[in-house]
Amino acid sequence: MTAETRAAHGGEELNGELIDVEEAARLLSVPPSWVLRQARSGRIPHVRLGRYVRFERRQLAAWCTTRRQGPGTPLGTRNRST
Repeated sequence: MTAETRAAHGGEELNGELIDVEEAARLLSVPPSWVLRQARSGRIPHVRLGRYVRFERRQLAAWCTTRRQGPGTPLGTRNRST
């Protein structure tokens, strides 16, 4: 990826496996419709390829980790801004 392309994508390179909505839903144990709603509203990390929405498995897993709450969750691991 060139510097121009990287800049156009927020400075990040794709460095993980891209998965579709159904696989993302299985990974998160939620319905595919929920995944699409969250992506459309910008609440979960995703990649838009024309009319297709894809997810980087590693980014989605990392995002999920930041959402943990409750007993057994180390203090300071929850991102309270989202």
